[in-house]
Amino acid sequence: MASEDTLLGNDFRFMVGDGGSPEAFANMCAVIDPGSIGEEKPLVDVTAMCDPARTYRNGLADGVEIPLVVNFIPGDVQTRALYLGFKNDLVKRFRLAQVDNPTDFFEFSAIIRGWNVGAPIGDKSSMTFTLKVSGEVLWYQNGSAFA
Repeated sequence: MASEDTLLGNDFRFMVGDGGSPEAFANMCAVIDPGSIGEEKPLVDVTAMCDPARTYRNGLADGVEIPLVVNFIPGDVQTRALYLGFKNDLVKRFRLAQVDNPTDFFEFSAIIRGWNVGAPIGDKSSMTFTLKVSGEVLWYQNGSAFA
């Protein structure tokens, strides 16, 4: 596969769930920058008396914090829903899906830890929501999660 086959940022759509059962997802078109989605594992030092050097293993996976930047569009329903999610301590479901292959996506739950509005003079206004992944980030290919 050639390097020019790589996906570009606009080859993805950031989506937000509606909270229903089953969950339905809609494109969040106001998103400027979805940040980086993922997990990391802390190092756990398991060195014992007879080990010749420090020995480590992975701890529990922890989802990253995501700075989700959106255009500030008055009346945007999804932006308002994220603000209310912050105010009401909700856990929301999100997806980052490929445009040309919507059965390939990353899906996760997150709390909204913070928000702020930027109103620069002479430039577009944006709003940033700080999402904290809660639980696993699952990667789906052809609609099925894999590990």
